[in-house]
Amino acid sequence: MSAWLGRPNLIDQKNLDFKFPNLRLDKSTTEPNLLSPFAHIALQATLGRRIAATMGNAQSEHALSDKQVLAIEAECEKFIEELPPIFRFTDPDTSFDESHPFFVFQRCQLHCVIFVTMLNFFKPYLTRERRDAIADQDDEFRKKGVDISLRLLKVARQLFDHEFPINAKFHMVVFAIFDTATLLCSAIIHDREHLLPHREEIVDAIESSLDMLHQLSGTTKLGATSYNFLFKLVQATPELSRYSSASKRQRQTSSSVPTTTPPVPAHEPAPVAVMPPVKNTAPPEPTSAPMVSTATDLPSMTISDELSFDIDQFLAQNPFGTVGDPAAVDMGGMEQIWDWQDLHIDVYAQGEPDGWNGTGDGS
Repeated sequence: MSAWLGRPNLIDQKNLDFKFPNLRLDKSTTEPNLLSPFAHIALQATLGRRIAATMGNAQSEHALSDKQVLAIEAECEKFIEELPPIFRFTDPDTSFDESHPFFVFQRCQLHCVIFVTMLNFFKPYLTRERRDAIADQDDEFRKKGVDISLRLLKVARQLFDHEFPINAKFHMVVFAIFDTATLLCSAIIHDREHLLPHREEIVDAIESSLDMLHQLSGTTKLGATSYNFLFKLVQATPELSRYSSASKRQRQTSSSVPTTTPPVPAHEPAPVAVMPPVKNTAPPEPTSAPMVSTATDLPSMTISDELSFDIDQFLAQNPFGTVGDPAAVDMGGMEQIWDWQDLHIDVYAQGEPDGWNGTGDGS
């Protein structure tokens, strides 16, 4: 998690030899196959220990050799194969899901953490152009990064479906979607030669991420800000904006702003892909509950309007610059751990000679 959030490691795990707790105190006496409620945390700690040992003396993913990167990937895949049946990726044991529903959430969270961990070591290969290769196996690592990103977003969708809307404020729900989608945007931007694998799947995954963040934007400040950032990044990327249904939502809202919003029939919920942006109205939940009762549970639109204004001003003054200054924009705490510089897109967004030309195309 320290590596994912760009923080220094607080514990040097390479020089530790203590044993992890076996969680026997939490073991059920009536259900021998039932894991401890804290098993998923212990598993995450185990994964961190194993990766730290594989990294050796390297302080970051940028200092790793090709061999070390492949070794870390292999260690993560081995860890996946060794997961207990309850947490397996393929055909998991769901017999306890009904009596112990917390396993459903823990399974999704653990899968997200594993893929986030794997992806962290392939990020450098997705956020630079092919001509700026940093490894002999640059193309292979770029493909692996794309594959892991798509797998991560599928798992993030499962976590979103399980947590939304009741537990939508859980940081992993928003950040796994936002961080991965912006990373894929950067990959598309840097793919001048159109050699990036699974381009159509990437575009679909980014659009799906926009839809999820659009739904989250009505419930959390972090969701609203993440949606606005990703939406602006997509609109600034010609390869994405020309296919994005988010732009259709934007055009639909700007062309006609009614004084009152007509009610949506309960049997005919409005699809996410055509709903207006959050700064104008909150997306309705696809349930049969009346719209009035739903609106009372959502934050006021004044907050979203202020967020939209702050982001517009920030991007106008510092296009895709750093967000290291907490006073620059309020991202619900995420400004402390996320930086535009990691995407290496400032040269494109600011119209440098080697960036987008006047027509909005990379050349």
